[in-house]
Amino acid sequence: MSPYRPNQGVHARGAAAGALLVLALFASVRLYNARPLEASFRWLGLTVSQSVVLAGGLFIALGAIILLLTVGPNTGIAGIDKRVHGVIDLLIETQSELQKVSWPSGEELSRSTTAVLVSIVLLGAALFVIDLVWAFVMKTFQVLPG
Repeated sequence: MSPYRPNQGVHARGAAAGALLVLALFASVRLYNARPLEASFRWLGLTVSQSVVLAGGLFIALGAIILLLTVGPNTGIAGIDKRVHGVIDLLIETQSELQKVSWPSGEELSRSTTAVLVSIVLLGAALFVIDLVWAFVMKTFQVLPG
């Protein structure tokens, strides 16, 4: 079982797998917290809560699905392989497009951020003054109580 299109889109696949694993972990913890802790059984001399088994099983199942969607080994089932290869092709193309992006330098990013922040402050101040003027006009003509 070899991976689909190995050595292509490695960073995008890794980022997607990491993000999905974090979501799977959150889902597993949520399931663990939702189940009552009273139900348990003995295994290898230890008392094991059923919620631990369910949460662990969910994490393993989701991990297997994530592995399938990011590595893409051929399963031999045409419908699954076609969909999985489509997801992987999307990740590969995403990484390819992101490599074409012209990212700004640190100085350019700093100047752009400063320009945006100054614009926001000036626009906010202008709207505040306009609001005060309109409130005064409305109170003068007794449209607003005041």
